[in-house]
Amino acid sequence: MVAHACEEYSALPDPETKEYRDKLLDTAADPLDRLFAFQKLVCASNPVIRTYAVREGLKAVSDPLVREQIMFDAMFEKTRIDIELSPGSDASKQDKEFSKRVSSLISYIIAFKSPKEGCLSLYSPNECDKNYSIYLKGDKLELTYTGTVGEFRLSDANNLVGFILPRGPYGRIPAVIELF
Repeated sequence: MVAHACEEYSALPDPETKEYRDKLLDTAADPLDRLFAFQKLVCASNPVIRTYAVREGLKAVSDPLVREQIMFDAMFEKTRIDIELSPGSDASKQDKEFSKRVSSLISYIIAFKSPKEGCLSLYSPNECDKNYSIYLKGDKLELTYTGTVGEFRLSDANNLVGFILPRGPYGRIPAVIELF
């Protein structure tokens, strides 16, 4: 996947906005045309249009290339990553206690973004350190933060589904990251 995340936002005239929206939602359109339309919309100066492009694009598009690009740009729009833990009824007592202790939610502030590396730094304000970052690879997200690791994949439900493995005596705890 080619990294895109907007370097700057630009105003789109109403007719162009409608044209790009129509192309993005056209199920018969060439996937690359849909990708280009998404990229124009997601880099619009209007934040509502950007959110619309992500939400509606994911609903309308089945092509993996376009879906992965939408996921990539949605993650780079975030200032914080929220991971919702959902240990099942068969989870260990320790996993359930961990989830309860963090109120079933782990949040990370994004300190630095590198679209070129496909990386979101969760610690350093000027680089990605492999021990404190999120890396995006196609439809996959890999997280490492002070010994906690996680892996997520873009689901058909348009969120990232996977697990975290906290440092300590815990197992893999099922978790979800919402894109919008």
